[in-house]
Amino acid sequence: MPRIAEGAERVTEPGREWGTPATGFAAERSARIRPDDLERHERAAVPMVSPRPLVARRSGRRVPVVDPKKANEELIAYIRPQTFPVAVRMLRPGEPIPEKARRPARDFKAHFANCQTIDMVRRYGWSVALTREDSICSLGIVALGLDRELKFYSDGNLCAGMYTETAEAGARSEAAVDKFAYRRYDGFVAAPLERANFEPDLVVIYATPAQVMRLVQGALWKRGGKLTSSFGGRIDCSEIIVTTMKTQECQVILPCSGDRIFGQTQDHEMAFSIPWGRMEEVLEGLRGTHTGGIRYPITQFMQYEGKFPPQYLAVNKLWDVREGKDRFTGKEHVVAAYKRTFTDRIPVYPIIAAYAGIQDGLTIREYCRDPQKAIKAQLNAYEKLQQDVVLAYTDLAKEAEAMGCGVKYSDTIVPSIGTHILGDDKGRLARMELPDPRKVGRLPAFLEICEGLMAAGLPTAIGAVVTGPWTVAMLMRGPENLLLDTVDEPRFVHDLMRFTTEFTKQFGDLVVGTKIGLSLSEPTSSCSLISPDDYRTFIKPYHRELIEYYKQKKVNLTVHICGMTHPLYEDLIDAGFATISIDIDPSVDQLKRLVEVSNKRAVVIGNVDATIFERATAAQMEAEVKRCVATAARHSAYILSTSCEIPPLSRPELVQTFMDAAKEHGRYERFTAEAGTA
Repeated sequence: MPRIAEGAERVTEPGREWGTPATGFAAERSARIRPDDLERHERAAVPMVSPRPLVARRSGRRVPVVDPKKANEELIAYIRPQTFPVAVRMLRPGEPIPEKARRPARDFKAHFANCQTIDMVRRYGWSVALTREDSICSLGIVALGLDRELKFYSDGNLCAGMYTETAEAGARSEAAVDKFAYRRYDGFVAAPLERANFEPDLVVIYATPAQVMRLVQGALWKRGGKLTSSFGGRIDCSEIIVTTMKTQECQVILPCSGDRIFGQTQDHEMAFSIPWGRMEEVLEGLRGTHTGGIRYPITQFMQYEGKFPPQYLAVNKLWDVREGKDRFTGKEHVVAAYKRTFTDRIPVYPIIAAYAGIQDGLTIREYCRDPQKAIKAQLNAYEKLQQDVVLAYTDLAKEAEAMGCGVKYSDTIVPSIGTHILGDDKGRLARMELPDPRKVGRLPAFLEICEGLMAAGLPTAIGAVVTGPWTVAMLMRGPENLLLDTVDEPRFVHDLMRFTTEFTKQFGDLVVGTKIGLSLSEPTSSCSLISPDDYRTFIKPYHRELIEYYKQKKVNLTVHICGMTHPLYEDLIDAGFATISIDIDPSVDQLKRLVEVSNKRAVVIGNVDATIFERATAAQMEAEVKRCVATAARHSAYILSTSCEIPPLSRPELVQTFMDAAKEHGRYERFTAEAGTA
């Protein structure tokens, strides 16, 4: 294997700057050699096959250097690069080129760049030699000293306008590039390390950042501290070869633009260069750090439970439910609908308010006025029905009552408005102040109901029904008056809607502060009462405002509108409602229409006819449930419910039939099978 001529250790001594005085054995020998003798030795270097193992000089001692093949084996074992580690040797003047090395100009009829040559070696596994006659990249030619550095070059003209703003800045960049002296070397030869038939000056490994990290760790195993490299973003052949040989230190290499263009180095690749005299030290470091537990591929922490997509976990839960090891909670059924997926059945609940009180032995007056009794009644209703949603819901007059409207109470009829605060004098609005929901009327009691239901810890979804701003406005002014105002005094209507919307925000904030869900009941927004244009002009802007307001608080709004709603579906979705609850319209299948229009953009709730809960047969109730399941269940984003609040005097056995039929016909396996045979 060829060796460097005697005296060359002055410039290849590991651990010393280029040209610094040698010490020890090297110093004694160099002291006997005059400069002209050194030049003669360098130019007259001839290949020799050493009868002894290759050696490097370190602090005056002859230290064995690892065999290239063994070095390659260990690099592959510890680093696993995707391309060959490359051995590089600078050709001293007069040194013959290895016989089997390819020459770009001779063999490929092309001139190469330095980086291109190294990349051909690491990808093809060939030995390639590059001299001045084979070179084309002027930057690399100057860096390796293969031709003179012209003033045009050193003045920064090759940088200006491409890498630097000005030639002056370019000159500083060129001056910062490490270079060999002119004609110090004739060129270089590169070969895969395992096949190198010459003693390398250095080895360069192209690798991923993680692999380069392992090489850095190996280089610091014995020395500790940090590895220092510099980056210019250009002429990386200088950093790979010149800087490495001059410093005799390992270098982290950031491949330059030319390397990426002509060498086709990829975005994920970096490089690391090792002076041959430090190879054994780096390999020892790789062994030591590997034994210490630092490995490549990186040993990743694996003792954790992954978070899988909900539908993956749903199957696991379905297996457990099928085997009786687990069961879905009501909340899980509802959450699945909002995630547009399924559990073992669709979620279901009847809209229950005063019915719960009646079943608990209360009058409607007691249910609506006594929060603790209302809480107990709703919890008892849940124990019987096991519905998936429980509502904090008394009546729709409480907000208007807080505004000053007179309310009529009865033991058998839900509260209704007796006097409208703005009925005779709409000018009173200008003198009104927003009431404090924490102090006025029955609103504090309603907040108590919300808190009580949440404190019960039910495994269900829990929501609160708050009267929406349009319905509050209509109850304050009176239906007929407000409808006339939309024609005669639209400005007043907007002023009133501004007032009720601000109130809804204040009250809604207190409601959601209990961590309960929020639903707006807007029965008077129905197209049975107003036109779609009226909705778009007087209601939709305020609905959108509320939706955006609560979206900032990470609260999605549900809306329920009675009567005819199908002309408003696109508007309700456009406004941003997350959930839309609908009533029955005898002229149109509103559930089918909403499912089609929504296309899962909103969760659909409805619409088993609430009016039949006092008079239907069990078969009629089951048929009504089946209608809704067949229409909407297979689409997901659906919650089976009633078209409105069920009557206070609903027959308990029909309510139970509703729940039983929904849980049976709403089973995923059943409704998907029936849909497939329809």
